[in-house]
Amino acid sequence: MFKYFFGGILMGIANLIPGISGGTMAVITGIYNDLIISITQVFKFKKEGFKILFFVGLGILVSIFSGAKVFEFGLENYPFYMYSLFFGLILASIFYLKSKINFRFLPTIFGIILVLLPNFLPHSNTISNLKIFLGGFLGGAAMIIPGLSGSLMLLILGIYDKAILALSNLDIKFLSFLGFGVILGIYSVARLIKWALNKNKDFVDNFVLGLIIGSLYPIFPSFHGKGNIFLGMLIAILGYLMTLLIEKIDSNML
Repeated sequence: MFKYFFGGILMGIANLIPGISGGTMAVITGIYNDLIISITQVFKFKKEGFKILFFVGLGILVSIFSGAKVFEFGLENYPFYMYSLFFGLILASIFYLKSKINFRFLPTIFGIILVLLPNFLPHSNTISNLKIFLGGFLGGAAMIIPGLSGSLMLLILGIYDKAILALSNLDIKFLSFLGFGVILGIYSVARLIKWALNKNKDFVDNFVLGLIIGSLYPIFPSFHGKGNIFLGMLIAILGYLMTLLIEKIDSNML
């Protein structure tokens, strides 16, 4: 069961970093198919499936809670550089995904608009429990789809920073709503993933591309603080190269 625990650790780390896919980590470590089957059969109470889910889940929890402090420190003290890293990570994901799909204009534009629209609407600084749950649902759904990032969904909804803070400080109320959303999102999408990709693959791929393109606007580094432009560009390039490395490993494992 070590490979499932190790796979869970990599998935947890990936889902702390916007633009890096937890599903991709599951593919890299060779646990993806077993994980999907175990999730969809959870109510059949199969012992082997529960063991797989336990060790993967344990790995995810260990890496997320141990890494949250590092991300909290970075976001509080060096937001410009953290978001420069995120920008590079996501930019590379866009070019990679674009090269792998049959491009369709309309679903891509729909995805872009869906992400950008909330940024131009009036909003308060408070985050409702419903929004936290929705973020968890979308994050959980994205977590098990190779190429999608759970933390990217939290960034899109504007709750990534608060989620990191809640993890770091063990905010039970916030984590309860977020966690319930994650569990429901993982289960729901695990049951739908094969149908969605088989029946509407081009639409899904291009809609996801639009979401990721649109997400570049709200995470633009200058919106989150000030810093050295040259250093920020270097960090963005580093993030870009990190994503390319992960995707290259992913391609070689498939």
